[in-house]
Amino acid sequence: MSGEKLGVLLVQLGGPESREELKPFLYELFVDPEILGIPFVPLRKLVAWVIATARAPKSIEIYERIGWSPIRRWSERQARLLEEALALRTNGGAPEPVVRIGMTCSPPFVETALYELRAAGATRLLVLPLYPQYSVTTTRGSFNRVTRALAAMGWSPERRNAPDAWYAEPGFVAAHVDRIRAAAATLPDPDPERTVLLYSAHSLPVKTVVTQKDPYPRHIEETVKAIDAALPHRYRSRLGYQSKVGPVEWLGPSTPDVLQDLAKAGEKQVVVVPIAFVSDHVETLYEIRLLFGGLAARLGISHYAVAEGLNDHPEFIRGLADVVEKAAA
Repeated sequence: MSGEKLGVLLVQLGGPESREELKPFLYELFVDPEILGIPFVPLRKLVAWVIATARAPKSIEIYERIGWSPIRRWSERQARLLEEALALRTNGGAPEPVVRIGMTCSPPFVETALYELRAAGATRLLVLPLYPQYSVTTTRGSFNRVTRALAAMGWSPERRNAPDAWYAEPGFVAAHVDRIRAAAATLPDPDPERTVLLYSAHSLPVKTVVTQKDPYPRHIEETVKAIDAALPHRYRSRLGYQSKVGPVEWLGPSTPDVLQDLAKAGEKQVVVVPIAFVSDHVETLYEIRLLFGGLAARLGISHYAVAEGLNDHPEFIRGLADVVEKAAA
């Protein structure tokens, strides 16, 4: 309706920007019931604090190597650009939408963003988790966090959730294609047949996928198909999973294992494409660029490039605006 003001809440995981934020971030990450799966809250909090304490020293080393997490900066820029894009699409007389970013594990938290949206006069709420592929550990957790926060603050706007997944949204795919082409342009041999695209996605425990009937791996595969088709099929491609934690079975093959396979096959040019993340952060800047890059060099893959995160790519912002426009109609 023309008199109603739309508030868009982007939900993202977050990341620490300093040593002081690291341990609280790790605690918030592991205390999430979708992550630890311990129903007894006091026990879950205790276990989360123990894990955060144990992981902090190693995590400090990692984050200091990348200058700490830029995810807040990128997410806030995405929110700003999306707000501008939506304002240009507003029909005459209608209030311009307001967009805020809310993190689940670090400031600015979801609760803070919701208070800001209400203060800005939003009467309708659209919740859009910045996870292109649905997972119970990310998308469902984001929606549940918003539900609890709204109840706690006593706010009942007309609410809609964006589509559970937007893994093949045209703007999202187009932005990836452009990032891939830019990365491939840095390689010495321009022939696409001489380059392998290695798509890398955050892994999940197999048990979670099976017991929760999580569509995440299927959505990841559909993203790969959509990007390959948009290139169109100029490169050979492989899919790997990263960021495994703990001794349980995780989705595979792992990205390092795929790199080993490519090295054994004599491949010399590889472009790694992070397809489950929409902005650069520790998994792209440390794990993919530094850790996997070092592995590739040791394996004899002489030319290793990484596609930049989507960050503020205009096509990605257009894709987000399209998702919002369709969901809010």
